[in-house]
Amino acid sequence: MSGDFFTPRPYTGMEDLEKMRRLLQEGRKAANGTYYPHVGDLSWWLFYPPVEFERWKDIYMWDDPDNLDRLLGWALLSPDGYLFDVYLQPEERGSDRAEAMYLWAEMQVQELARRGGKDKIGVMWIFETDALLRGHLNRRGFTLVSWDVFMSQRLDDPLPSPVLPAGFQVRGCRGEAELEARALAQRGAFGTQIPLDQYLGRWQRFMRSPVYDPDLDVVVAAPEGRIAAFCLAWLDPMNQVGNFEPVGTHPDFQGRGLGKAVLFEALHRLQQRGIRQAVVCTPESNLPAVKLYKSVGFAVENRLGYFEKRIDL
Repeated sequence: MSGDFFTPRPYTGMEDLEKMRRLLQEGRKAANGTYYPHVGDLSWWLFYPPVEFERWKDIYMWDDPDNLDRLLGWALLSPDGYLFDVYLQPEERGSDRAEAMYLWAEMQVQELARRGGKDKIGVMWIFETDALLRGHLNRRGFTLVSWDVFMSQRLDDPLPSPVLPAGFQVRGCRGEAELEARALAQRGAFGTQIPLDQYLGRWQRFMRSPVYDPDLDVVVAAPEGRIAAFCLAWLDPMNQVGNFEPVGTHPDFQGRGLGKAVLFEALHRLQQRGIRQAVVCTPESNLPAVKLYKSVGFAVENRLGYFEKRIDL
């Protein structure tokens, strides 16, 4: 392969996004030991970006030289946290080209970190059982920092119906008609400090994006109309897998079983759309979230590591 291959091209538009999605779906289908994020994760990263910037300019693609309608791999650099993600076609696992793509992304984010005066770079979402990729990272000087849990459950059997306190209602979000209520619920649940006007603008852009489906933005509405809990569900029809990101309950309404109710409703909606499995990830240290997911049927399937490396400035 010529040296030009190892210098990827930048992202150019929605056709590239479809190729990126397809690669993730093919990777998940292959189940070859590498972790591939759900296509919903990708949509969330790209269409609900940080307030300060968008991620489109930080995506790079390696075209398949034998089939230009297909990617061999793609990389996403994250200048906010000095992280990099690389995802490859399943058959590239362990190949020399795979090594070159990982090294290219590492070098790029290392340069971003140096420009920002930071002495660490990171990579995340590496299966605990992925000895191949963990070995590569160890050789490159990365060390494990923390774990997320990867949880899943089958959706073959009937599910319990949501149980709610009197006056509360579980339903799909009403989109921009509930923009402020939906944004305030998530802002409160996660303790976000972003100014409200910026946060509302972020949510408005997301609700107007091509990936937002209000029927899969499941909420619990309080009697006075506030949104008390929420669960955004995502579909991968090819693999019949659904994903949840984000999930939360506003602090004013915690301890009433609303998180459990919104998750059961979201699981019902996945079943109705032909989804056979649901997955979710959360930090292993977030014990309340792990307990909540287990209460609706999820079980830990694997762990996902976050790795860091110190660099010279």
